[in-house]
Amino acid sequence: MLVAAMCAGQMPPGHGQAGAGGGMQRSQGVVPSNREEFGTACGIQDSSAKSAIRLSRSAEGTWSTISTEKRPEPTDSGVARVWREHNWMVDIHEAPGQSMSVTKMHTGQMCFNAQGRILHMMDRYMDMPNCNCMRFTDLSFDEASGRVTRREQHFLNATTGEPIAVPESAKDFPETWGFRRLDQLPFYSLVKK
Repeated sequence: MLVAAMCAGQMPPGHGQAGAGGGMQRSQGVVPSNREEFGTACGIQDSSAKSAIRLSRSAEGTWSTISTEKRPEPTDSGVARVWREHNWMVDIHEAPGQSMSVTKMHTGQMCFNAQGRILHMMDRYMDMPNCNCMRFTDLSFDEASGRVTRREQHFLNATTGEPIAVPESAKDFPETWGFRRLDQLPFYSLVKK
């Protein structure tokens, strides 16, 4: 999937490691840089694309599962993949107010524990037409309360990956993903079984 590859390739380099009990743990303040590393840090042993539940959101806003052989429609406004082992890993991509394109994209990788409470989130928002930039936000959460325990945010040039100052257009960026429990996901009913 072009969108997923594009967004994953623009993440800051780093790595993570799985903590005791399958939780997220940091190493020197760096973050996982791809799906496999994020999955390992989340306690997901098989984060291959074929092991995920694949979902797509139509232009009308309806989420549905799609087979591994089917590609999302060009008019779809969102896609997601969900992995479930002991913990849950969610990879979501949305093109706010438009069909899936590379001009504006909001993506997120989320790790939820077995009880469905969020442990870690990496949120990226890319805005090519207004600033050719990406906001990268890394959040860790307290497992019991769901409160944010660590927040790091950086702005990067979308072409070079180099850090930049906060652009003027950032005031119009959407908030980071607000999902704190698995059952808050708009497609939860499709993946809960």
